[in-house]
Amino acid sequence: MAQPETKSNLLTATNEDTLGPYYPISLCDNDSMDLTVIRSGIIHKPVGEKITITGCVKDINGQLANGCLLEFWQANANGIYRTPDNETHELLDPWFNGYARHRTKDGNFTLTTIKPGACGERAPNITLTLFSDGIMRVVTQLFFEDEPSNETDALLLSIPEELRERLMIKKTGSGDYNIEIIMAGDNETPFFDDLLS
Repeated sequence: MAQPETKSNLLTATNEDTLGPYYPISLCDNDSMDLTVIRSGIIHKPVGEKITITGCVKDINGQLANGCLLEFWQANANGIYRTPDNETHELLDPWFNGYARHRTKDGNFTLTTIKPGACGERAPNITLTLFSDGIMRVVTQLFFEDEPSNETDALLLSIPEELRERLMIKKTGSGDYNIEIIMAGDNETPFFDDLLS
């Protein structure tokens, strides 16, 4: 008996998409929220002022947004980002990778890091990518309220003045900062369609 001709139900592989310019393997570590420790057991510390940023992510109703995935990316204290193009840069800090990832349980987070330096014409900032239920991905940049270079940062100046305050990481003490991210609603944090920093 002849077998009927069958078509394959196998799907072709989907291309991989990469967000951001460069993600080190260590970013896959669970809750890598202390950027002052590049690897467990390594005692060397990065150059720069150690800071702690506490914050929260809120939904449209002002409630803490649980289950958000947060990714942070920043320059080192010298204003140099760890990217493939900068791997041999003389000011690249070998003890600082500039990346953090955290899944919030209750919308709150604490990031221990080095205060980033200015990168070219840009004021010191931290790029935040946020993934949550109901949104694919939103990206913003957070600035330090105590930085004079905020007055000349082209990206920050492109935002209406009344909205800039929503991107400010506020100093609450020596080395301590705080930020509130609001995903939607009247006080929504400004997000960018495609942020190249």
